[in-house]
Amino acid sequence: MKPLLSKTSSALLKFHRELLLFQTTLAEKSDNRKYTPYELLHLSLNDARFNWLRKFSELIIQIDIITDDKENKPFDAHAIVKEIKILISNGSQNEDFNFALKSDTSLMLSLGGVRAAISELEKSLKNEVN
Repeated sequence: MKPLLSKTSSALLKFHRELLLFQTTLAEKSDNRKYTPYELLHLSLNDARFNWLRKFSELIIQIDIITDDKENKPFDAHAIVKEIKILISNGSQNEDFNFALKSDTSLMLSLGGVRAAISELEKSLKNEVN
């Protein structure tokens, strides 16, 4: 299960990185300036325009903690899948997320990667139950 979680985390990380670049472009256009990597880190942690991306960051961290755990503590893979699905759903209440997808269709490729990883994880979970 952990290898599939790791694969899902990697897909989510790639998608998150692309969303972050999208939001960075918006911020730079709005502020009429380029940001250094250090400034971008500060913005991603503190600027309200980046708030919507923090849920992705928190989920990636949560998955990485599980996959890196050497003690193999129990975890709820179903809850993780559910949380990811809510985060990336088409009917998401997150206006910033929906705006990003509508504005930059290239994001759909990495979103497809996340959906494929989730599908693989769900199949594994179903097989585990049967």
